[in-house]
Amino acid sequence: MNPAGLFQIRRTYKNLGRLRDIVNVFLKHGLGQIIEGLELQQFAPIRWWYKPLHKRLEREEAVSLPERLRIAFEELGPTFIKFGQLLSTRPDIVPREYVKAFDALLDQVPPFSSQQARQIIEAELHAPLGELVAKFHDVPLAAASIAQVHRATLWSGEEVVFKVRRPAIQEIIRRDMDILRQLANLIERYVPDLSFLNAVALVEEFAQVIQEEMDFLREAENASRFRANFEGSRDLYVPKVFLHLTTEQVLVMEYLEGTRIDDLEKLRESGMDLDKIARRGSDVLFKMILTDGFFHADPHPGNFLVLNNGQLGFVDFGVVGRIREDLLDAMGGTFIALLSRDYDALTRQSVNLGFVPDSVDLERYRQEMRADLEITIEPLVGRKLSQIPPMVYVERIMGLALKHHLRIPRELLLVGKCLVMFEGLFRRLSPELDFFGVARPYARRLIAERSIIGTFTRKLRREAMDLLDVASSLPREIHLALRKFTKNDLQLKLEITDLAPHIRRLDRASNRLTFAVIISAIIVGSSIIIPAARDTAALQWLVIGGFVVGVLLALWLIVGIMRSGML
Repeated sequence: MNPAGLFQIRRTYKNLGRLRDIVNVFLKHGLGQIIEGLELQQFAPIRWWYKPLHKRLEREEAVSLPERLRIAFEELGPTFIKFGQLLSTRPDIVPREYVKAFDALLDQVPPFSSQQARQIIEAELHAPLGELVAKFHDVPLAAASIAQVHRATLWSGEEVVFKVRRPAIQEIIRRDMDILRQLANLIERYVPDLSFLNAVALVEEFAQVIQEEMDFLREAENASRFRANFEGSRDLYVPKVFLHLTTEQVLVMEYLEGTRIDDLEKLRESGMDLDKIARRGSDVLFKMILTDGFFHADPHPGNFLVLNNGQLGFVDFGVVGRIREDLLDAMGGTFIALLSRDYDALTRQSVNLGFVPDSVDLERYRQEMRADLEITIEPLVGRKLSQIPPMVYVERIMGLALKHHLRIPRELLLVGKCLVMFEGLFRRLSPELDFFGVARPYARRLIAERSIIGTFTRKLRREAMDLLDVASSLPREIHLALRKFTKNDLQLKLEITDLAPHIRRLDRASNRLTFAVIISAIIVGSSIIIPAARDTAALQWLVIGGFVVGVLLALWLIVGIMRSGML
């Protein structure tokens, strides 16, 4: 066996304990059907098999399945909390009730010791903490699954916060990612009804997202870009990043003094104008999305402050969204179409951007989508927030995407989630705010900057560069194909889909048949030697043992067949 194979076996063996923990947590919260669906029963404790069925169902009757899954994710720790948060950004593939449940995932865990935080800071910055800061607060401001935050004062007198990554968190996430990949493979193998999830690709997307979130150098880059985008803004203040004190595990930023945006009572007591705060927040939102194409994708109240001077402030930059040039161009056209009620143009854009699968009848799609858009969007345009229930807009659009099997890019799904979260915040501040009214000047500016001529020029430039790449690589590709042809090295790969479930059923049936033959052989063999065993005690015990073993194995086989539901 090659070394890579041995290494994989070792990693799998090391993960067995964690896999059993996951199975136990799922069973504890009444998620046994998931364990059975993935055929992980062998990792369940023996006491679960003997637990009466009505006891297993008690929790299932009391709490809904999405809520039980959310609670299990919270108990399983940082990797599963973050994975659930990622799933909440995918309303295109995750049912609404699960999105709602995962939105409520609490990323709050007990803090680790301040002594460990001090040691990590000193190891990362290669200096005693006393040389770096004049004062360090041991009690953390916040503690989450990946990091915790401590306030400090530099020798220059500047108030800062140290964001310190949890010790050993990278190893914990690596181990859990290995298990998530195994579970994704099991889903694709044993649960064909969930093939639309594309579980393997979803887990790989999550692996990339969580690695980015753990890299504080990347977060520092995000914060610096936001600060440059809002330089001189009266609406949003972005804290300064101290790059000379920032590493992959430690991030140092300016401390912001302010009030959580959802603490309405305190905001009123301090004399803040809630309508003005809501309008400022809306301006920030539409500038990020429609002007910069770079937005804060996790604006929950804990990350969104109202400063003492009335400005808003962000304090966490681990999760951001980026909008590609072609999508930003399309947004200009989308607003033109919305303002002019041109639903044919909206339908054409969904086709041009590649959202529509190749197998769809385009003519029929255009007709149905045009009618659906008019029914869905027309009643919402021009309405105020108080007239639109939460999530209704995004839910309707996602409903259309599911109905027509559209492939929505992740960045647009993040935009939708961001809009919903901001809407929830601003609804509490100013229920009468006209969201479309705030967006209109940004839409006009986007349309002006990305006019037809400008968009055409940019597209022409991109197409020319793509054509140049193809032209430069074409001779090499032709030469390679000719070499393979002359050497009879051309290979034809034929893949027949949807055979795996049938092959598994055949394997299972053949295994049961083989097992039944063995049981029959034991019983028949025991019967044959009965005459010879009358005068020999040893043979008599052998006959009895053979019958007992045969009967027990037969009962085991019958129970297995009955439990599988395939009599």
